[in-house]
Amino acid sequence: MSYGVKSVQVHKKLRLDKRKGSNSWYARLTLQNGQRQVKTTGTDDLEEAKEAALAMYFDVQARLKNQLPANTRKFKHVAEFAVQRMQDDLTAGAGKQAYKDYIGAINNWLIPYFGKVDIDKIDLAALTAFDAWRAQKFGKTPAQSTINNHNAALNRVLDEAELRGWITKTLRPTLLNKGTAAQSRGSYTAEEYRTIYTALRSFHTKTEREDAAATRETLRNYVLFLANTGVRHGTEALRLEWRNIEWYTNGDDRYLAVNVDGKTKKRKAIARDRVANFLFRQSQLNPRLNYSTLDDLLAARSTEKVWTTRQGNVAALANLNRAYNKLLDELDLKIGADGLQRTLYSWRQFYATQDLERGISTHALSKQMGNSTAMLDKHYSKYSPLLNAELHSGRTKKQNAQTTSGVSSITLAFEMLHEGKLTEQELLAALNVEGEDYKVTEEIAMRALQAKNSELLDSSTLLKILNGK
Repeated sequence: MSYGVKSVQVHKKLRLDKRKGSNSWYARLTLQNGQRQVKTTGTDDLEEAKEAALAMYFDVQARLKNQLPANTRKFKHVAEFAVQRMQDDLTAGAGKQAYKDYIGAINNWLIPYFGKVDIDKIDLAALTAFDAWRAQKFGKTPAQSTINNHNAALNRVLDEAELRGWITKTLRPTLLNKGTAAQSRGSYTAEEYRTIYTALRSFHTKTEREDAAATRETLRNYVLFLANTGVRHGTEALRLEWRNIEWYTNGDDRYLAVNVDGKTKKRKAIARDRVANFLFRQSQLNPRLNYSTLDDLLAARSTEKVWTTRQGNVAALANLNRAYNKLLDELDLKIGADGLQRTLYSWRQFYATQDLERGISTHALSKQMGNSTAMLDKHYSKYSPLLNAELHSGRTKKQNAQTTSGVSSITLAFEMLHEGKLTEQELLAALNVEGEDYKVTEEIAMRALQAKNSELLDSSTLLKILNGK
């Protein structure tokens, strides 16, 4: 291959070329692996060019001898490759949603600071200086979650550099996180849950603004959905389309499954049975949907967004937050007894503690919620004394004695349903609805109707209890 109009051999693996349209000599170095480097010497004088080329040659040899990459690149150049790789994965539907956060961190924080730095020069000193610069920009020490996001983004760039041979594994710095620990979000008690969903039934009537009323109607179903699925408030929930929801069958049973495009990867979350009623009610708000049953809607695989108001607009995150905060203020539930502030995201904590209280393992819960078991242990282990209050109080034997001698199984079953300790299917089994000797007593009928009024039972379960089948 011809590199120019003139070529001079300087060394067995080094030549000088003069290209068309340029007066300067270019050094062409052949590496041991057969790859070539071409760099300008910056001079048109042959002897000066030879000296510059030899200096480049010995520099490359020294780098290779010390197990360093033969050449390097500026951070910005490598970062652009990393961003493009993540963007291609997102476009192909194979990338994680977290890639969007990484791309933002690279463009808004990493490139502005490291852009002109050689990628192999990023060491502990450079990272320490970056920490100081970032804290100054934030006006405070960033949260650990923010720094974790930046570190993950930086690792993507370093991965790209290593893949392309611009750094070696030994050159990769250890990324530290000295950010402030994130404060836990508050949760809710079962009684507060009932207070909130009861208030939401009429909350939309307490404003004269049509757009605000429309948001509040959707908020009612949205809160009940979050509390009974564990799906993250925000983009994870608001991104849902009706085609993302389906029936999952297992033998003769079927369960409502929500296909979530999560924070780190996609997952299938099983909703509590009562969610079917909330979702169908939500679908009736959308003026572009007209289905007589939830089954018909799910079968249609509609691309309409789930959280669409009766005005035909997808509920905005800011509007949902604003409406919900107003409701909590009115109910005086903004701050919990533990002093922690509650938000819509707190329903994720509520869901987790309810499942842990029912004896769900952290492994099973991690699959449902899209968290690692370590993350669940970290954030929810503090609830252990509350979840096991009966054991810690020393009342276990006393309560067991009362159960066997005083409290009826019917009373206990419905109480456990209200506390979230019993599913609808488990309630039917506890009442022995399918048994030959099953009878609908006045107590059973009254408690079933109360549970339906509290939205703890769906219509099919209520009919099974009342009809005995």
